[in-house]
This record gives sequence, C-alpha cells and structure tokens, in this order.
Amino acid sequence: MDKKNINIGVIGCGRVGSSFIKNFIYKRNIIKEKTGIEINISKVFDKDKEKLSKFEKLIAKSPEEIVLNENIDIVVELIGGIDDAYEFISKAIENKKSVVTANKALISKYGEEIFKKAREKKVYIGFEASVAGAIPIIKSLRESFIGNKITKIVGILNGTTNYILSEMYYKEISFEKALIEAKRLGYAEANPELDISGYDTAHKILILSYISFGHLFSIDKITVEGINNIEPIDINFANQLGYRIKLLGISRKEDNHIEIRVHPTLLPKSHILSLVEGVNNAVYVEGDLIGKSLFYGEGAGGDAAGSSVISDVVEISRKIISKNFIEENFIPKRVLNLKPFEEIETKYYFRFTAIDKPGVLAKISKILGDNNISILSVIQKQDNPKKAVPIIMLTHKAKEKNVIKAINLINKLDVIKNPTVIIRLEQELM
Repeated sequence: MDKKNINIGVIGCGRVGSSFIKNFIYKRNIIKEKTGIEINISKVFDKDKEKLSKFEKLIAKSPEEIVLNENIDIVVELIGGIDDAYEFISKAIENKKSVVTANKALISKYGEEIFKKAREKKVYIGFEASVAGAIPIIKSLRESFIGNKITKIVGILNGTTNYILSEMYYKEISFEKALIEAKRLGYAEANPELDISGYDTAHKILILSYISFGHLFSIDKITVEGINNIEPIDINFANQLGYRIKLLGISRKEDNHIEIRVHPTLLPKSHILSLVEGVNNAVYVEGDLIGKSLFYGEGAGGDAAGSSVISDVVEISRKIISKNFIEENFIPKRVLNLKPFEEIETKYYFRFTAIDKPGVLAKISKILGDNNISILSVIQKQDNPKKAVPIIMLTHKAKEKNVIKAINLINKLDVIKNPTVIIRLEQELM
C-alpha cells in the first residue's frame, strides 16, 4: 500500500521546538495544499513538564516513545547539547527513522558518523536550522552550488553577539549593559557563554567548511575568540578610524590547506558585512562559477530556526513519499591540512595602555620592527604624563606568530600598564 501521510515526533519544546510545533500546526493545511502530503505531529517530549504541558494532546512519556515508535517517520531533535541528542538520533536512525535537527554542536562533532549511519539505514538527515537561522545556506551549498569549487566562506553567524556589538556601537554602552538588554529581549540565553565565547560561531563555520571542503575538523584544533573582552573604547576608536567590529567565522581554502578561525574583526564601515545589524546573520561565499554570493537574514529566534526545521521536514517527507531512496553522499571526504593559526597573515589593531612619557613609542615601535611588523598609523588621544593613556596602532599585514611574540615583549615593558588589546583587521575578505 502506498504511503499517504507522514508522522513526526518532536524531542525538545524549548524556544525553537515550541515555535516549530506551533507554526507547523498553524500552517499544516497550507503545507498540504502546496505539497499534497499530510504531515502530522504525532508525539512531543520534553523533560520540562511545564513546557510539555502546552501540547497536552501530543505528550510522549519518554524520548523512546518517539524514537522506537514504528508509526513515526521523522524524528525532530531540538534539545541541544551533545550526549543525549546523539543517543536519541542514533536510536532513531537505527530504527530507520529520518532525523531533522538544529543541533550545530552535534553535527560539528559527529556529522560524519551520523551521515554514514543514515546512508547505511537509508534514511535522511536534515540540519538546515543548525546554521544561520532562516538563511538557506546549507541547502544552497549542498544543492544550488554543487557544481562549484568553493574557496572562501565568511560569516556573521551568531545573532546574539551581533546584536550586542550593534548596541555597543549605536548606544555607546558597555558589553555588560548590551548583554543585559539582549537577555531582556530574548536574544541571549540565561547562560550566553556559548554565544559570547565564539564557540557557537565556531560550530557553524566548521559545518559550512565541512559541506564545502569535505573535511570535518575538531573544534579544539581551531582558534576561537569571543567578544567578552571588547570594550566601548575599542568600538569608538574603530569608528573614528572608519571601521566596525564584528564577530566573524572565516574559512578559506588554498590547495590542500584550509584556514578556519573565529574572532572579533575590524571591517571597513563600507564593507557589506559591516552593514549587518542586530540579530541578523550574513554568509559570504566565493566559488569558481558563482563568483561572489551573499546570504542575509535573521539568525536568532525561534521562528527563524523553526522555519528551517519546517523546510527540512517537508523536503524529507517528499523523499519518503517518493519511495525511492536517494543516497546523499553530498560531502565527498577529502584529506586537508589545517593551516596553523600562527601562520595566518592579516592586519592588526593594537591598543596599548602606556605611561605618557618620551621614548615610549620608540620602544614599542622598535619591538614591532624587530618582529617584521610595519606600522600603518598611530593615534594617541590624550596627554597625561601622570597616568597611563591609550595608544592605538594599525599595522600592515603581519604574521600571527610575529605579532604574538612582539606583544609578549611589549607587555613586559615597565611603561605598559595593562595587557595589550589585539583585534585582527580584514579588508580583503570580499
């Protein structure tokens, strides 16, 4: 008998899960009109009984009631984290159920293994919501750009940190005040560490790199810096110099080497990524056929991610209804070498906190020059011989290892009163 409908089970009723369930139920008839497929949410589970109570007619007593249920075709995992999510997804695949997930941490760690298991069991994995909210970047890389040799991906991939940096820029407030506002509006979690540390962005750039280049690197192999040390003084100086500070995930491929990094970055105010404000995300992609392409949209919030979950559920439902399994070997495995971070070359912004007296600039400049770091410009805004004052320097391109060596020596000078602030500056990303 031909299958006429699809049943799904949802594990996780948090912000994304609740948004997905409510919107899917509301739009179920529209989806049926557009696809001709009857898709039903059969069971829902969350360990938080209060969240689960909103869907009392759909309650499952345990995750196993979903992943082992022979009447459920697609398991939607929206609990986050790694260990429990991995267990539920593995059980679902083992029981020949397709899976949709928004779990970037899981995919960035176990993606290869999960996709291999899915191929063996002839089921599908949807993970569009794991990167950049409502932006269809994964589908584009997997399908629309499949004939391209991708060479570069640069993204603002975290709505929380982009909102905080936007607030600091426009309202001239501290990081702490901007974070409080982000929490109040629901843009930041109660514990925002994953976002502000840069690791949420790191999970996402690793996934995009994997899809584009065929090698999934471990997160502990790449350099990740967050925004928690960005201060209003740096936002203001960057602005005066014609730059904005954005948290970027950067991935570039040259021959069999790949460069992956996450850190705050100075971008010219005219740069298109500098114009991305608030909770919005943007992903820039370069390929041999497409040239340069930019994706822009909401990257934070339950509705944005929920929209991508709906898309994956509908796409997989169509494939299941068609009956002929389509093997998704969309990530041909390649052996690539990760370029050591100390070997990257870029420009730099330095903020020294130094005693204002003759000879200080000469000492700093000599150490920089001895380490092949050429100064582009210098700003010293205050004259105060009794106190330490900020000295701002921009450099020409330099190697990271030379910068670290030089700054370590400069920080040991008796005229330097605080650790030097280092922010990388990019002008050639696009």
